[in-house]
Amino acid sequence: MTSSDRRATCATGLSTDVVSDTQRLVRDRLKKLVSASGLPMRWMQFMPGKMLRTRWAARLAESGELTVAPDTIVRACAAIEMAHTASLCHDDVIDGGFLRRQQPTLWRVMGPTAAILIGDLLLCEAMDVLVSAEDGGLVEPFTAKLREVCAAELEQDLGSRGKVLEEAACLRLARGKSGPFFAFVGYACGGSQPDLRAALEAAGYQVGTLYQMADDLLDVVGGPAAGKTLGTDAKQRKFTVPQMARKGPARARARIRALRDAILDDVQAWPPVRAALLQFFQQDLQPVFAQFDQRLGECMRAAV
Repeated sequence: MTSSDRRATCATGLSTDVVSDTQRLVRDRLKKLVSASGLPMRWMQFMPGKMLRTRWAARLAESGELTVAPDTIVRACAAIEMAHTASLCHDDVIDGGFLRRQQPTLWRVMGPTAAILIGDLLLCEAMDVLVSAEDGGLVEPFTAKLREVCAAELEQDLGSRGKVLEEAACLRLARGKSGPFFAFVGYACGGSQPDLRAALEAAGYQVGTLYQMADDLLDVVGGPAAGKTLGTDAKQRKFTVPQMARKGPARARARIRALRDAILDDVQAWPPVRAALLQFFQQDLQPVFAQFDQRLGECMRAAV
């Protein structure tokens, strides 16, 4: 089957342009949930954003390697996008962020109490979305991944604040903060194929670590185009690799390249999955980061 054939009739049943099709289905699901909750639709402007976790799933679906039902992918993505947005609602209150996606943050518009409660509601809705997926089999792994994120955030906020950390500790925190959400999507996409599920879950942790490292770097070197409040890590005394005294930003870029290459190496047993990951780096991550920092965008490129 050629690449174009796979786009038209991939194993999940998603049609033609798999990436845009999956994003549309997830957006529709989120809009219905917001409408049903009675919340004003105007705050939909805050969600979803780049939908990178959904795009990661769509690239995997496009590979033709997955056997999982399309509704399961959509539900997993909708749940994780809601959980991610909930974390942003909470993080902006904690960090005092004023700008998100070129607009005032939710807590600045509706107040910190509303932002926290909306985040809580999104987490409840996320779990509700998953109850009907795979007979509820995704709820436990989802809550386990959510627990990992909360534990990493707590460690950074309460246990590591104000401390200069070793690079290994920074990487572990980066993995814990963003890895679990990408890992959950990989786990869900693996379906009933144990080896593939384990490989995609592991790759998801690595992709999330890479993404968090890139986000930490933007917090240090980004400009107005980033569209959000920058410098919050230093202000909150949260130490990251880009803040290291000796060429921190350069070290972060080198680590991002190393992670990218390691991820591609880890899925060599599934050439279509490797190709899907390469597409994700080049077509989804690279354009996002290149607009903020050209050298960071270049880190997402890799040789085929």
